[in-house]
Amino acid sequence: MHLFASTPWWTLPFLVVAILGSMFLQGVRWWMLLAAFIPTISFRKVISCHFAGLFYSIVLPTSAAGDFVRAALISKENSYAVSWGSTWVSRILGILALSLLTIFGLAFLDRQTLPKGFLISLLSTFILLILLIFLSFSKKITKHFRSFVSRLFPARITSVFENIRQGIYVYRHKVGSLVSVLLFTIIIQLMIVGTTSVLIYAITGTFYFLECLAFIPLIEILTMSIPLTPNGLGIREVLLKLMFNYVGLSNEQVGVYILMGFIAITLKLSGGVPVALDLLKNRSKLNTPK
Repeated sequence: MHLFASTPWWTLPFLVVAILGSMFLQGVRWWMLLAAFIPTISFRKVISCHFAGLFYSIVLPTSAAGDFVRAALISKENSYAVSWGSTWVSRILGILALSLLTIFGLAFLDRQTLPKGFLISLLSTFILLILLIFLSFSKKITKHFRSFVSRLFPARITSVFENIRQGIYVYRHKVGSLVSVLLFTIIIQLMIVGTTSVLIYAITGTFYFLECLAFIPLIEILTMSIPLTPNGLGIREVLLKLMFNYVGLSNEQVGVYILMGFIAITLKLSGGVPVALDLLKNRSKLNTPK
């Protein structure tokens, strides 16, 4: 492709640094939530589990699948209530940050030219977000639901869910940590939006930062909400095509962007390093004579 060959040389190293940097900072964000209740938790272990989750998210449905993997891994050596609770709170704060950025970007765009259903999708996202926040931090609202569930499942199972529920609920007493993590999340998402706009600039020679600010966060929300393909593969590209049609990119320019976008998926393979090290460590323990 001629357009791919004419893309500036710095595009590839910029993407590698920006993507790896945002992946690392997302792990730091999770560590901040865990450290609010487990001050002695190993930063290295948290980052290792985070990257392992990214690795498994390549083959598991939706980008949120990696959250379940990393929570399961970190809960082996730490409180599973805090491990799973922090994972849920991290996801809720992530959706809130994405929604705020989408609204801010949308305020600068001509809403008459937006794709059909865009505003409806945004409104639906906010309704769901508000519901999740109230359900997460209020025991009164969920009291009857918990009572109903307790009659359906054995006490051993419901006690696990209740402990996790408590692990989520206690974050209402950590307002300072929640605000700090929310602001940190917004910075990370701005980095991702900026990376996208810089990549489009490298391809087209034009900055579309506000357009990216309006579309990219919503695309991420929809991608994690539709559990059909591993890591949202295919779904994200279809939604991005709608954004590209809005800004007027040619098919060749879209092709170059999608090709570059696969770098992000490839870099998630770096999460296989801690996975491989754990396998080797476990094998070494099995082979060690007692």
